[in-house]
Amino acid sequence: MSNQIKVQRQVVRTTVNLPASLLQRVDEALHRGAARSRNALIIEALETYLKELEKCWIDEQFAQMENDEPYKALNLQIAEEFAVSE
Repeated sequence: MSNQIKVQRQVVRTTVNLPASLLQRVDEALHRGAARSRNALIIEALETYLKELEKCWIDEQFAQMENDEPYKALNLQIAEEFAVSE
């Protein structure tokens, strides 16, 4: 018996309209072994894109902290308190 645990995800069937040229590129990628099916390739592409988008959103939030005066004051206070304890 295998020790692998299969995680089942809820799947929802949907329809998307793709430009013919994009579908042709998808099929070429499949022909080259990029994925086992159109569905698998689209899922992987969407997951990759969304992870990158989420990283950008987090980076934007950190960038905003640079101008957040209360955060900067708290950060300085914490640094000073740790400097005393060293």
